[in-house]
Amino acid sequence: MKTVLIIDDNNDYRETLKNILEDHGLEVIESDCPDTAYRLLKNMNPPDLIVCDLYMPFTTGPDRDEYKTSCEVGLKTLQELSWVYPQVPVIALTGLSETDLSRLKQYLDPIPAYRKPFRVREVVQLVDGFLESREWGGMQ
Repeated sequence: MKTVLIIDDNNDYRETLKNILEDHGLEVIESDCPDTAYRLLKNMNPPDLIVCDLYMPFTTGPDRDEYKTSCEVGLKTLQELSWVYPQVPVIALTGLSETDLSRLKQYLDPIPAYRKPFRVREVVQLVDGFLESREWGGMQ
């Protein structure tokens, strides 16, 4: 069974995406922040796909207020995960506006980014495409 790691501080989007992917026969590991995701990744085999939000806090724990919630957190997380797991497709799924997303394009390249909200069929096709081809890159 293929495994997808979802990193998103928005419980509703994370839960919705988890349900869609599990209904599609995938195993889903959830994390509400990069801090938790890094701890999870230490104790598991690399996932087959990582889906990460762009705008979020580094941690949702008691130290949350010490960290700024920003696009920089998601961007750095996406970049680090793509470097540490070069064989694993890493994609951004974000609620940022098209304008804000366009500004980040140069920092995301070659990590692709897609906007929320998403349609069930579209997200399933997107995930299937990355899992089947293992080829990724370019901004959508």
